Amino acid sequence: MLIHLSVLIVGLSWAFGGQIAWARQALLAWGSVGILLFAAAAVAKSDRSSLWGNLWPLLIFDFLTVAGCFNPSFKSILREGAPYFMVIDPRYSWLPSSARPDLTWRALWQLNAIVLSCYNLILVVKRQRTLRRLLFVIAGNAVVLAVFGSFQKLAGAKGLWFGLMESRQTYFFSTFVYHNHWGAFTLLNAGACLGLLFHFWQRGAERDVWHTPVPAGALAVLLLAATIPLSGSRSCSFLIGLFLLGALLHVLARLTRQRRARGASVAGPAAGLAAAAALAAAAIGYLSFDVIRQRTQITADQLVRLHTEDTLNSRLALYRDTLRMASAKPWFGWGLETYGDVFRIYNSQRADEVQLGQPYYRAAHNDWLQLLAETGLVGFALMGWLVLRPLRHIRWHRVESAIPRYLLVGCTLVLLYAWLEFPFANPSVLVAFWCSLYLAARYAALDSGRTDAPGL
Repeated sequence: MLIHLSVLIVGLSWAFGGQIAWARQALLAWGSVGILLFAAAAVAKSDRSSLWGNLWPLLIFDFLTVAGCFNPSFKSILREGAPYFMVIDPRYSWLPSSARPDLTWRALWQLNAIVLSCYNLILVVKRQRTLRRLLFVIAGNAVVLAVFGSFQKLAGAKGLWFGLMESRQTYFFSTFVYHNHWGAFTLLNAGACLGLLFHFWQRGAERDVWHTPVPAGALAVLLLAATIPLSGSRSCSFLIGLFLLGALLHVLARLTRQRRARGASVAGPAAGLAAAAALAAAAIGYLSFDVIRQRTQITADQLVRLHTEDTLNSRLALYRDTLRMASAKPWFGWGLETYGDVFRIYNSQRADEVQLGQPYYRAAHNDWLQLLAETGLVGFALMGWLVLRPLRHIRWHRVESAIPRYLLVGCTLVLLYAWLEFPFANPSVLVAFWCSLYLAARYAALDSGRTDAPGL
């Protein structure tokens, strides 16, 4: 199981984050192996009555989505040899439906392949050491990708893999087509690195910190953090700054407790920590200076346009139109992966763009609103409960390790970021999110003394 998940994480991240046709095909095939592993582990369980304790929201979500595939709301027609889609009334308008059943089937398959492959961490793993091994794989892979991406960026490559592959996005980074997806991926991996850092610091409390893996972990975190502004991701740069500030305060609090327990002064280590943080920030700023300057100018131009245009901006109009789309089918939505086709009907940004053509949106640039439009209030609630369910039975007051907490902070930051962008459109980010969530839940359960899967 650990090998399967490691191959899924590493392979997908190097295959353009999964955003290329053959990589998505490989994800479905390899992810299906994870479904089979889940089924085998489920059969081997002695108490199957509680198996779906955490997964019943997914089971209901699957049932509703499959039902919608048999109740289409779009009809395909050929015009001059090209396929077009037109709205029709579903056979049963009060039941779930899908505008594009073919896309919905595929999206549902991918969702289950990812979630169940990652859920095997809860179902199968019995030791924290096994989970830490996977964290080392995750962190090591992220660092190698960061080094690869940094050299590629500093070399001025015009495409992915040092120019061997053309990118449709100007701000690509490492093997990721879109820099904001790299930013979200790095936020999640930074949580893994920080969790390991504090774990080894806590475990080596009686040793000199320089003779532990802590310095290497700190270097890995700084390397990952540096790549976000270098990639040009503005929002993720702000979020990683908050993440590192919180970690820095955690370090300071821990140092303070240790020094006071020994009756020593805190001033020296605190000053050294502040100097090291300032030096690291200066190094990151120097490395990313050209990109930061360019993105700052773009931001300034956008702010100027906010005051000169009649409408607030196109992004708010996009959100408003997405809400109109969601309100047309409030309970069950239009179907997974149908946003790009259905939104054409509700896109209001067309009157002043006759010459340029109506702007086309494949994603809502807000994963929360897109989920609401595609799955309705029912699907939205089920997905939210699927995320929260494995965390509710954990006795957090007995969890001493920092690993699950830092993993969950990374997940929380990406969920916040999903209000402004579409990180979950990237399969590699999806795998990293669900893996971080279930790994955190399992690690916390084992750390608090539970050997059964939380919530079962």
